Amino acid sequence: MYDQNKVDDFFYRSEELIGKVDKEEAFTIITKEIEDCEDQYFNEYITVLNLIRNDKVLDWIEINIHRTVNIGQNWGHLAASSYLSWNRAEKWLTAGRPLCLVALDGIMFCTTVGERLNQSLWMREIQPKLIDNPKPEIVATRLQKHLQIDNTHRTKATINKIIENLFDARQ
Repeated sequence: MYDQNKVDDFFYRSEELIGKVDKEEAFTIITKEIEDCEDQYFNEYITVLNLIRNDKVLDWIEINIHRTVNIGQNWGHLAASSYLSWNRAEKWLTAGRPLCLVALDGIMFCTTVGERLNQSLWMREIQPKLIDNPKPEIVATRLQKHLQIDNTHRTKATINKIIENLFDARQ
């Protein structure tokens, strides 16, 4: 049975920990607890890692993505919050599912500018960007190539949004 209080308690304790110790130590302690949590809480617990804002989280995603079947946008949100690079995103695109879904959502969050509909307050505050700042044409070309491999509705919609973001940002 799902217990929202358990999730709330984890968030509270994690936020408190992040305020008391350095981010490296907080990362170690929090990821250990996430790795030990019951599967039903896994997708919610990972949200706390947004507060760590460290590219170590990207390595952690690669190792732990297998624990979930449904890849929600929260994974891409986490990648964007953790200094996603185009180099890593491209690697994840090449790796296929589930990492390519995380890459696409992460790129979408990193290319969103201004206050867009349904953008979280967190993303508005940190305004993540792909840290190696690729040219929009390079990203768009690679994403079009990815559509030849995966042309599901979700993938098409996300790629269309990214391309719209890339070229809107230049205005």
